[in-house]
Amino acid sequence: MKKRNLVIIFTAALAVISVACGTADIKENEPSEQTEEELITEGENTQCEVEFKPYTGENGSMFLSEGDRIAVISPSALPSREQTDAVIDGLKKWGYEPVEGKYVCVENRTIEDIIEDLKWALEDPDIKAVFCVRGGYGASEVADRLPDELIQESQKLIIGYSDITIYHSAWCVNGLPSIHSCMSGTFTGLPESCYEAEEKILKGEIPTYTCENSIYCKQGEAKGKLIGGNLSTFTTVLGTAYDCTKTDEPYILFLEEIGEDLQHIHRYLTILKHAGVLNNAAGIVFGEWTELPADLGDYYGKNRGGKFESISEMISRQFLRDLDIPVAFGFPAGHGDINYPLLMGEQAELKVADEEFTLTCGTD
Repeated sequence: MKKRNLVIIFTAALAVISVACGTADIKENEPSEQTEEELITEGENTQCEVEFKPYTGENGSMFLSEGDRIAVISPSALPSREQTDAVIDGLKKWGYEPVEGKYVCVENRTIEDIIEDLKWALEDPDIKAVFCVRGGYGASEVADRLPDELIQESQKLIIGYSDITIYHSAWCVNGLPSIHSCMSGTFTGLPESCYEAEEKILKGEIPTYTCENSIYCKQGEAKGKLIGGNLSTFTTVLGTAYDCTKTDEPYILFLEEIGEDLQHIHRYLTILKHAGVLNNAAGIVFGEWTELPADLGDYYGKNRGGKFESISEMISRQFLRDLDIPVAFGFPAGHGDINYPLLMGEQAELKVADEEFTLTCGTD
């Protein structure tokens, strides 16, 4: 379990906050108190090698070529002007023509405005893909009102992660692939290997990742559609019209999380367990657990066989004992500094051996 830098949390009796396009100035009327909270991260430093091969599946026309027009929108939370400009400038450097949506950075935009931007991006025949500026919260409200036929007929990739997990599930339900990857952060300091992998996957150069094993990995091999994303967000798709777990096809489940404590992670995984999502998976890949409270709170494991020493240990002890499937821990994707892209909604293959595991995206 990796320990992160200390984060200073400020509390104030009264604060006047003004927000403009995702930025804030805080004017304090009284002195604030300071408390320190120690945060931990797992999975970010997993050693990983990447190889690429051309995509050969039935959705080859959805991948991008130089000069393609890409819609730049934020169908989740409000981004800053700086985040939006970073995406626009970055896509230009990659040889594309970014087209900003009407309401991307409008402070008082409504759900109707966000839906209008997304509908435009999907309906405009000159737009080839949808690049999300940021995640946050709100995608489920949009997806609840998004017609299935609009997604099906668009034949367009949507690119992002975190709250964009909602759209990955919706795309999968409608038989389309999507790309789980960094958003504005791609162009503001993402490590070179991740940056290159994201640039390649947009063009249909599909990655195979070979990563070092965790002691909690379970050996075996599995094939199935790659689904999932952010754990807390993915849990909210259950029972919806865009629930990609409602399938008879085998799937490989990918999950990562940021900011939630051990107790909440246990709760979300328990929901997935009782819904049959874990039992029905052909294989599971756990990604990064990022900036979690070091204080394990009420659910610390002492009366469950001994204190949990890590998130991975808790998952292994509480959820995996009765699962006879391959399970990988520590895939370097999620909210950490390292975030490798994944091709969601397409066939993938997971091989977990003694010392390493391999995740191959976009298999035939």
